[in-house]
Formats: sequence, structure tokens, C-alpha cells
Amino acid sequence: MQYAPHITTNIRTGAKKVTAHIVEKDEYTIDMLAAEIATATTVTRPDVKAVIDAFVDISMRHLCEGHRVELGSLGKLFPTLKTTPVAYLEDIEQSITALKARFRPGDQLMENMKSASFVMVAPKSSQGEALETKKEAIYAVIGHKPPKPSGEGDGD
Repeated sequence: MQYAPHITTNIRTGAKKVTAHIVEKDEYTIDMLAAEIATATTVTRPDVKAVIDAFVDISMRHLCEGHRVELGSLGKLFPTLKTTPVAYLEDIEQSITALKARFRPGDQLMENMKSASFVMVAPKSSQGEALETKKEAIYAVIGHKPPKPSGEGDGD
């Protein structure tokens, strides 16, 4: 997984630190997913696409009815309400401001994600700039450089 360094500033103290942000890749669409599933199985791409579209439609209906949608080892989708507190029970329905869907990853997904490897790249905003130059700029802002690993020196 690629990540890029990002400088953050504490609003209260002004202290600067560096954090890592995932460099997002292009979206992987349902059509792309259907094409890949079709090549991995004996089912044609239009049939896979039709099944995925039906899955999406049916899952949305069940979420809107209050069901939790189990997605196997991937995880589950479940509906939640956004509300504002009210003093009287009679006002509770008017306090509902939104119905939302949440995702809870499954154990297998979380286990697979633990094995991800990471590679630092230049941020998308400065992809033309060399990574080493970006690192030096970050060190200048946060005010320090990490110590050299042992064995690296001036050649003594």
C-alpha cells in the first residue's frame, strides 16, 4: 500500500508533526469487479454484473428496512440513525435527522489487512517532485532529522 507524508500543525501550540496518508488509487468499479470475477470463474461478465447489481439493490432495500447485511468474511453493513435529543417521547420521530449505513469489517478482512506492506511515495500534489526532496522539506518544517542507522558514517 502506498502512503505519502503529510505535515500537520497543532492549532493550539503550532507544533508541526508528520503523518502518513494513504495515496488513493483509482476507483475499482462494479464493472471492473464483474470483469475480474468473470475471468476467474465460468460465469460471463454480463451475468456477474447482473448478480452484483441485484445484490446492491436488494442490500439497499434490506438496510432501509432495518436489517443488518452480512457480507461473509468481508464484514457487515448495518443501518444507524442520526438523531438529536428531545425532552418528550412524542417528539422523538421528528428528532431523526438521517438514516445512515455503517460498515464493520470482518475478522478475515482485518487479518488480511495486517499483512499489508507499505511504501512511501511522493504526495499526489507533488508527484513531479523527488521523494528525497520532499523528505528534506518535511525535516525542515518539523525541525529534526532521524539519526543515521548504525554503520553509516563519514567513512572512518
